[in-house]
This record gives sequence, C-alpha cells and structure tokens, in this order.
Amino acid sequence: MLRKIENLLILLFLFLLPWQTRYIWQYGQINSGYWEYGTFSIYATEILLWGILILFFIQHFVKKEFWISLKQKPPRGFLMVLLLSLALSVALSSNFWISYNYIFHILEAMALMTVLVRQNEKIKLQIALWAGAVVQGALAIWQFLTQHVWASKWLGMASQEAQNLGPSVIEFADQRWLRAYGSFGSPNSLGIYLAILFVLGLVLYLKADSAKKKIIISAGQLLILSGLLVSFSRGAWLAAVAGALCLLVLIFFKQRQWLQSFGKQIGFALAVIVFWLVIFYPVFNARFNFGNRLEVKSISERKGQYAEAISFIKSNPILGVGPGAYTDALYKKYPTLQSWEYQLIHNIYLLALVEIGSAGALLLFFLLKQLFSLILKNNLLYTSVVIALALAGLFDHWLWSMYTGLIFFWVIIGALVLTKQAD
Repeated sequence: MLRKIENLLILLFLFLLPWQTRYIWQYGQINSGYWEYGTFSIYATEILLWGILILFFIQHFVKKEFWISLKQKPPRGFLMVLLLSLALSVALSSNFWISYNYIFHILEAMALMTVLVRQNEKIKLQIALWAGAVVQGALAIWQFLTQHVWASKWLGMASQEAQNLGPSVIEFADQRWLRAYGSFGSPNSLGIYLAILFVLGLVLYLKADSAKKKIIISAGQLLILSGLLVSFSRGAWLAAVAGALCLLVLIFFKQRQWLQSFGKQIGFALAVIVFWLVIFYPVFNARFNFGNRLEVKSISERKGQYAEAISFIKSNPILGVGPGAYTDALYKKYPTLQSWEYQLIHNIYLLALVEIGSAGALLLFFLLKQLFSLILKNNLLYTSVVIALALAGLFDHWLWSMYTGLIFFWVIIGALVLTKQAD
C-alpha cells in the first residue's frame, strides 16, 4: 500500500514540477529592490517531495538490505567527500543563510534522485515528466498568441506584458513581442525544460510498442516543440538540435531498425518549425538579428558576466564565494547598483566554479561522471538527453540557480539511470 502511494506521489511530483507555486516566508531585498536569490520560500512541490522521501524512509531505511545495497554503490565515496566540501563552502560563504538554504535544496534533489534510481519502471517516470512538458508547451503557445502572461499566486505565475519594462521580449520595427514563459520565471527556463523533454520524447516515441502510443506522443511532441520555439531561447534550441543529432548517430550505429521511425519524427518536427517560421517570420528574424538593440545589449551583458565570474574564480579558487551566494558577492563588491543589475552568469559550469570552487566542482564532476557512465552503459539512447542537458547548461543558469532547475537536473538523472542493461 505504501509503495503504491509513493509511486503515485512520484508521478504527480514529476508532472507538476514546472509549477512555481510557493509560500514566501522572507522576501530578499538589495538596495530597496526585490532579490530573488535572497528570498526564502517553500514550494508546493516540496511538500510532495517530502511526502515521497518520508514514505521511502519508512519502507527502506529500516531494512538491513537497503544499507548493504547502498554500500555497494560506487558514487558513495565521492558523494560523502562532496557533501563535506559543500559544508565547508557554506561555513565560509559570503552569506551563510543563503548558502545553507541552497545546499538544503541540493540535498533534496539528490535524495529524490536516489529514490528515482531505485524505481524499476523508468518509462512511467519519463512519461510523467514528458506529460508535464506537453502542458507547458500548450500554455506557452497560448501565452505567445495572446501576448499575455496572467498573474496567479496559486499557480506561481507573475503577470508579464510586452509593453512593460522588464519582461523578455523580441523587438523589431516599432513592435515588442512577448516571449512565452510557461509557468516559469523566464523564457530560457521554459526553453531548457522543453528542449530536454523534447529529446526524451523522441526516445519515448522510438520505444513505443503500438501505433496508438506513437500517435499520442507525436501530438504531444507538436505542443512541446511549438512551446520551445515560442520561448525564443536560442540556447535551448541548440540543445534540442544537439540531442536530436546525437540520437540520430546512436540509431545509425546501434539501432538502424529505428531509422525510419526517427525520420518520421524529424520530418514532423521540421514541418512544425516551418509552420511557425512562415507565420511569424519577422519575430524569428529579429531574434537572429545580432545588430538588434536588445540583442546587442544581451551580448554585451553576457560578456561582462563572464569577465566578472572569472575574476571571482581567481580570487576564490578553492572553495568559492559560497553555494547560491554569487549575487550576494556581487552586492558586496558593487554595493550601489540597482537590485536587478545583480545578475548570475548564464553558464552553470562557471557559476558552479564561482560558488563552490574548484574543490566542490571537481568532486561534483566525478559524481556525475559515474552516474552518467551508468546511463551510457545500460541504455545508450538516453545519451541524447544527457547531451541536451549538458549543452543547455552553457547558455543559462536555471539548472543550477533555482529550486525547480536543481530538482529537474537531478530528476532527469534519476529517471534515466538504469540499474541493469536495457534490452
């Protein structure tokens, strides 16, 4: 009975993960402005997460067999040293409570990954994740076509209007077009989420064992891909393309019987892309016009972010400025800026080096290397999803900086790692 409840909660959690509903119990402020990374809150999905962890604890932690099997897991040594390194980084952080709160979310994410790794029916987990992306794709399409994101505290969504300053928009001529947000805080977060699950959807389509399932997945992929397109996240687009190309190479060399099915999916995807490009060509063209005012500003800001991050790495090479404390370190270095000017670098790898230093980043690399090796060994097709995940991290910080991004990163790993080789 407990196992059934746990499984249902896991599937519900994976489906609802994108929604940002939360109770904020302490607002962060810098120079009289709102500070997201100094804000303390509890997400609705966290309640589900802890229900899952408690049920898992009741069923497994009291059994001798669980501890014996845990000792046999190869990443355990790296994990313990990593946690000690992170604890030291928290103790020496520029802001102890921010780092403590951040590490708490990392531990939640890793604990949930452990639960997912031990689940036998991985396809169900993947379908629940993918189904959540279908809903987000449909929501993104609606937002783009109506050019409006409505506010809802119950859904965790803030109002976004193209005519206001602040929202992410595409400018051309005298027009401003609002990029789709889904239920996320930024279009890039939505794009990364949809890109990774679009690639996972390609794998699910290939593994589907009936025509009915393939039709349903194809319909869902249409919504996911459309939502990805109207997020106008170029990094997410590139991640999706890289994941699809990786899958094509793997199929060509390992599973040639799936080439025709894969070709159908890619042809279908190209038709969807052409459809959106033809109808909204000026908007897409503006996104690729690097002489556009907003594009020039974006590129300039990102160059500055890289230079700033490298300077922090040089001054704090071993333990970093503290987990989650990058914007606090920026504030202490530049105390007179506007709150919105304290921005994270859009690269999770450099951001990790800044915040947890080379010691923590190296240990984290070895842990992930061992987990990814299990994916490569036991089900090679999922390498395409890993490639999309890894590449997306080069263009945005969401997978490292936010609760939902952290959870999503480790959930993807947990949902892909198989304990034995797939047929």
